[in-house]
Amino acid sequence: MPDSARPEAAETGYAAEDIGAYGVSQQPAIVARMAPELRMIQVGTVSALLGVICGLVALARYPTLWGGTSGVGWAATALAGAVVMLAVAVIQLMAWRRAFASWRGERPQDLHGEARLSWVAHLVSYLVVLVTLLAAMAGSADATWSATASVFLALTLLFVVAAQVLAGVQFLRASGPPGTLPAHMRRLIQRSREKEDLD
Repeated sequence: MPDSARPEAAETGYAAEDIGAYGVSQQPAIVARMAPELRMIQVGTVSALLGVICGLVALARYPTLWGGTSGVGWAATALAGAVVMLAVAVIQLMAWRRAFASWRGERPQDLHGEARLSWVAHLVSYLVVLVTLLAAMAGSADATWSATASVFLALTLLFVVAAQVLAGVQFLRASGPPGTLPAHMRRLIQRSREKEDLD
């Protein structure tokens, strides 16, 4: 059977020579396919860093008139959320860089530990976004919505959400799209079709 007629080449959309590279130390097909994921994670990490900077400014500029401290606590919580999201993004970035080094054959290694840590970090990112959202809203309401601190809390939230979407949810995988609802639905539909074909 000629290479162009191989069913796996037709199904995946990759050239036959790329399919043949799987299972060896250097896997150029995976590197090429996952390069956009790594770029997204890098942008997400920068977004998380910007979120931390905005959180610091919001905390420094937070009005402390009338001796109120509850709003400052909310601003500090939003900053903590941004810091944790930065940690999540860095974990994802390091996991993906190690994977790329392995796929290129530079440092072949078992990636199960990195994949597990990346998956846990991905789950944590959802909780971080929720806590940061609540803290930013409460802090902005307490400081009044027009205050400088409120603007920077909104920016903190914006950058944290961007970091979560671009980096936090990008758990280490070599099998395609991230663990979003549409991706899970596509997998379920595919499994259902495979079962029907067997019956």
